[in-house]
Amino acid sequence: MRKFEQEPGDLVRETTSEAMTPVRFRCFLGSLNNVLMATGRGAVERVLEEMDEPRAHVDVDGERLRYRGTATRRRLSPFGQLVIRRRTYRGDGPDAGSRVPLDEACGMAGSFMTPDVEEMAVIGAAMLTAEEVQQLLGKALPVAPSATAIQNAVRKLGVDLDENRIEVEEAVAKACPLPEDADVLVASWDGVMLSMREEEATAWRKADVSTITAYAPGEEGPEKRATRLHARAPESCMKSLVEHVARQVARAKEHHEFQEVVVLCDGKDSIWKAAEKHEELRDATWILDFFHASENLMKAAKAIFGDTERATAWHQKYRDKLQLDDLGVEASRRSMRRYAAMMKDGDERRRIVENAADHFRVHRDRMRNADFIGRGLPIGSGPVEAAAKNIVQARLKRSGMRWSRDGSQHVLDLRAHLKSGTWEPMWEALRGAA
Repeated sequence: MRKFEQEPGDLVRETTSEAMTPVRFRCFLGSLNNVLMATGRGAVERVLEEMDEPRAHVDVDGERLRYRGTATRRRLSPFGQLVIRRRTYRGDGPDAGSRVPLDEACGMAGSFMTPDVEEMAVIGAAMLTAEEVQQLLGKALPVAPSATAIQNAVRKLGVDLDENRIEVEEAVAKACPLPEDADVLVASWDGVMLSMREEEATAWRKADVSTITAYAPGEEGPEKRATRLHARAPESCMKSLVEHVARQVARAKEHHEFQEVVVLCDGKDSIWKAAEKHEELRDATWILDFFHASENLMKAAKAIFGDTERATAWHQKYRDKLQLDDLGVEASRRSMRRYAAMMKDGDERRRIVENAADHFRVHRDRMRNADFIGRGLPIGSGPVEAAAKNIVQARLKRSGMRWSRDGSQHVLDLRAHLKSGTWEPMWEALRGAA
């Protein structure tokens, strides 16, 4: 501390003895940073060594581990590389366990970095590649972790998160409750194609993204108050993702009274079949995404009229009916069937129009948009569409990327918490309590 008090003063006197220039200012900042880093390293190393309590043995899970001497370990910290001597303990026999109490007490067991540097690394990896994170931290820290060390930190945290998923969800729900004025809860999910590494080749598989969004009444309709994001690497039938959605809906209803709970998705049969398996979702109001319906209507319009102004006018007319008229679905279906009947059998255009009309028939109970709007419910799945871009596409679909299932899941979990604004309670649940 005496050195710390003296050296900055010497730097100030030396720097102010001559006129300031950009070069002199940069040199001053660099020299001052070196003093701070050296002082920080010395303080941390001394504190850790003094806190490493001398003991003849430690007892772990009924096994007595005896003191076996000290071992030196290097770790990256915000002050640079630390060199720490720690007491080690080991049981008897070739297969006996070993422990380093100091590492465990500081939350650094099995880690190459101090917890704060580790958090910087994994937050960075949620946004950038490991190589880019290494470059970025190289500008912020005296010594940056390698890309491999960053990937290892992501893997370790990802495994911890997967093993403690329920506990983390509960911690997040407690720390980040949904807004009190929210009266509508909307669950949505969708898929994004992702390039995956498989045993013999690369294949495109569908990763799944979900949102749980709380809405409150607004002057121009329901207003989004909070959104919780989640994503799963490619899996069969969206099983884990939909289970997560059902669990989140049930937990939200336990702590908050909503006037309406809604499942709002596009028209894929697999989505609605998955919802049918969960009571929390079966009892909700089911809504077909309005913009998905509008896209199908436009396909029919172009099949009937071609890419013309008449197609645009017909689409706009029935789009308005779908949104504002209780009988809009039947009116649009009648018009499509009438035009389809004028086309020849086997005509591809007729097939498109008939498919659109049939799609509306299947989903008509989920397309009562005038009623839904009157009840203050959203009819567009904008949050999940945005989540698919922000969670998956922006990070996992960059040029040349190929993913393993575990690797993609680790990054998706971290990125979902970061974009949901739930990083702090997640990190505290996994690391603060360690």
